[in-house]
Amino acid sequence: MRGWGAAGPSLALIKYWGKASAEANTPATGSLAVTLGALESRTEAAFDDRDSVVVNGAEQPLERFSSFLGALKRELGLEGRGLAVTSANNFPTAAGLASSSSGFAALAGAAAALAGAQLPAAKLSALARLGSGSATRSVYGGFTVFDAGAEAADVEQGEDHWPDFRVVLCVVREAAKATSSRRAMEFSRATSPYYGRWVETSPAVLAEARLALAACDWSRLGPLIRQSYLRMFSTMFTAAPPLIYWQPESLALIHELQTLRDEGFTAWETMDAGPQVKVFCPADQVDAVVARLAAKVPGARFLTAAPGPGLRSGIVP
Repeated sequence: MRGWGAAGPSLALIKYWGKASAEANTPATGSLAVTLGALESRTEAAFDDRDSVVVNGAEQPLERFSSFLGALKRELGLEGRGLAVTSANNFPTAAGLASSSSGFAALAGAAAALAGAQLPAAKLSALARLGSGSATRSVYGGFTVFDAGAEAADVEQGEDHWPDFRVVLCVVREAAKATSSRRAMEFSRATSPYYGRWVETSPAVLAEARLALAACDWSRLGPLIRQSYLRMFSTMFTAAPPLIYWQPESLALIHELQTLRDEGFTAWETMDAGPQVKVFCPADQVDAVVARLAAKVPGARFLTAAPGPGLRSGIVP
């Protein structure tokens, strides 16, 4: 018997960066995010004589997963049993495209299904958080909020709240990043002189963004999206030594997006701990925006998504 879970990556419009508690994996700053449709991690879990995790066909070191698997087993009454986990993503893994959010959410769903546990979404969200802070949001579809210090995310707006909201993922490098988000967060907190101000100013940005999202107001939400990621990266750039995920292609896309806005386009970018640029824009501008960005960075790959569903799970027939 095998349990399965599938979840889309959670892409933050307003960023969470840093831990309120490293042990509990709770965030120092609140975040507002969208769960992406079309892109997903699909995970299966089965009982075995030992724990193992295979992602995209490659067995993974258990150190990254052992504490999470232990927490899952304690919660689901599976202590003393091994879990064989297999997972696959239909988008680049560990490259700054939030694959950990979808992967750990899908694993929580697969393990719960295998155990026959009917857990409410809030409990699954809290469990997924122990693997990845952003995974707590991927349990839910549409737009989500994960408040500072919280143990689970909440739905902010449903999947159909903003019908013409689209996300263009600009993949400039396919390889996994050298420094994980979790390590980069802790390093930024410990060494950046701007980290304290990042935490202090984030609540006001989040509060205004929630209002802009409720009103489906691009003119208010877009600048807040940009402000949030640039402030987040200021803590990385000023760490000692600095953490620089950006590549020349990343910066070229950022400059081209400003040119597009100057020409009247509604296209606002964000970035996470990686080189990829993510663009939010209305559905009727996607083709033109992609054409311009592809001409600027010919080697980039572009993926388009709308807000998608939350975690799905069950038993493999």
